[in-house]
Amino acid sequence: MEGLRSTDRFVAFSKAVISSQDYQTLTLFYQPIIGEGAFVLFCTLASLLDRQKLSSKEYLHNDLESLVNKSVTEIEKDRHRLEAIGLLDVFYQNDQFIYEINMPMSPSAFVNDGVLGEYLKSSISKDRFVKVLDIFKTKSFNKKNYIRITKSFDEVFPSMPLSEPEIEEDLIGVHNGNGVFVSNHPFEWRTFEESIPKEFYDPSLLTKAVKNKILNLAYVYGLNELDARDIYARSFDEKTKIVSLSRLATEAREHYKLSSRIEHTSSKEPLKNIEDLPQDPFEYFKVVPPIQLLKELGDGHVNASDLRVAERLIEDIGLDKGVANVLLAYTFQIKNGNLPSYDYFEKVGSSWKRNQIKTVELAMDYVKHLKSQYDQSMAKGKKTKYTKTNKPDIEIDWLDEYYNSIE
Repeated sequence: MEGLRSTDRFVAFSKAVISSQDYQTLTLFYQPIIGEGAFVLFCTLASLLDRQKLSSKEYLHNDLESLVNKSVTEIEKDRHRLEAIGLLDVFYQNDQFIYEINMPMSPSAFVNDGVLGEYLKSSISKDRFVKVLDIFKTKSFNKKNYIRITKSFDEVFPSMPLSEPEIEEDLIGVHNGNGVFVSNHPFEWRTFEESIPKEFYDPSLLTKAVKNKILNLAYVYGLNELDARDIYARSFDEKTKIVSLSRLATEAREHYKLSSRIEHTSSKEPLKNIEDLPQDPFEYFKVVPPIQLLKELGDGHVNASDLRVAERLIEDIGLDKGVANVLLAYTFQIKNGNLPSYDYFEKVGSSWKRNQIKTVELAMDYVKHLKSQYDQSMAKGKKTKYTKTNKPDIEIDWLDEYYNSIE
């Protein structure tokens, strides 16, 4: 293609919001390498983005010339610097450019990069390099002689706290946390790896993130090594030669749906490990996984949609797993064994969350209170409207609709 022209159109977009720390990193780490012109160009493109949609309107490069007070030839040179250092990806078609703005590396990743760290040091001198690093350093603590007692995921959450099965790609990006990990699931990696067909096996693809995802899915959906192998193979993209984490999760859920249908149409397996569950109701709800609870409440079979409700009560709404179990069991009872859709649970569960129902004890006391109020109203042949004198100790804004739903 020819050189950049003033009449060429462009739009810009990003997948994440640039934070104040990102701008500090850009100013002190990137600017000495890319120069003032490229730095200003990056900030200008970022400023053109709609803060909600993270995309810009269509502009001419002539508009950009006016904003940065540079010719289109100088703008193109500065743009090349942004491209080379990884801050900008450029796409072109029919005199139309798309500028994808990328987030800067974290201070740690930048400094420890074999190339960029050295470039920065040579650009500002070693002494200034040390001064800049001090700005980003955090206070460290001596953990020697301390014992790590951090709980693993499966030690605390024996249910199904995964995220949405329908993965949305075009969401605002955020910095990822540490995530969850499962430490005690009996998964044999050697068996798994040796069973993978040669055309799908590449040790470099089994990154820490991929292995952790496989382990979590195996724990949640009860997958053995061969099940996990099949899911891994179906998640392998032959074009890009990578394994998609979102695809792994989707395939695991589809595997559960298929296996549950097969189980339901053949013979119903007896519930497992019932004798290991506490007999005390409070302790039972605290530890029973939703899939086991729903099996015991029903006929031994759990619909994928019901399991999905349990998953979202814990993950999306943020209910304590025991509280979610109480809500599921109570709803199952008043609905005569038929669980409503997630829309119903979202409204009720969100109200429980807002009203600080955080423990199994409080949840059970609360549903007993609701049941008592409902029984009294049924005995009188009418609904009970709450007043200041007889309203429950926990305010709930969905109670009238709740009563309508159980009549």
